[in-house]
Amino acid sequence: MPRPPAVPLEVSPLSSRTGGRRGSRLARCARWLGLDRNPLRRGTDRIETAICLAVLILLVTAVPGAAIAAGQWADQVATRQVRAEYASHHQVSAVLLTQAPGTKTSGASSSKPEVPVLARWVPPGLPEWSGQVLALEGGPTGSTVRIWVDARGAVTDAPAERRDVISDVCIAVLLTCIAAPAALFGLAALARACSTVARLTAWDAEWPSIGPRWTGHRT
Repeated sequence: MPRPPAVPLEVSPLSSRTGGRRGSRLARCARWLGLDRNPLRRGTDRIETAICLAVLILLVTAVPGAAIAAGQWADQVATRQVRAEYASHHQVSAVLLTQAPGTKTSGASSSKPEVPVLARWVPPGLPEWSGQVLALEGGPTGSTVRIWVDARGAVTDAPAERRDVISDVCIAVLLTCIAAPAALFGLAALARACSTVARLTAWDAEWPSIGPRWTGHRT
């Protein structure tokens, strides 16, 4: 039984147009990356393109990794600092030796300002101390306030909280995200400037032999 004649396949104009656009995009991308076979492209041009590609790859891969590493490092440092402060700082009760300056008011105690007043306290395992502490305005003599003391027994600030650690981590990550791209862009700009100087120097060296040919051809 004879076979039916083969029907030639028709190429859709849309598919050919799409393939042409895709090919032109790839060609433009290759030209931008310096991967084409342009005979006018010098070695300095290819080096400059390679550096720009390296900077682009580092921006996509290394900068996020550096930000994560900086955040982890800052978190570890801040956490160790918080633990060390909690290990060396102690909270004790200080007894006011005089009445705190100010007048007694009937308002809430949280709304009263704190003022320095003479007090005494006994650090753990150390002799008794006396000095200025912060107490609510108008506090009576003999009342107690909670204070933080260091390993020597002197009044000090309260240990850092976890939120302070988180803020330190955020600052470290932010600085890394700003400094790393800036350094990479600076490196790319420096490489491009050096490539431009080398290219201009090569043009100046070759122009005495090439320039007269062009001038003679034009005339």
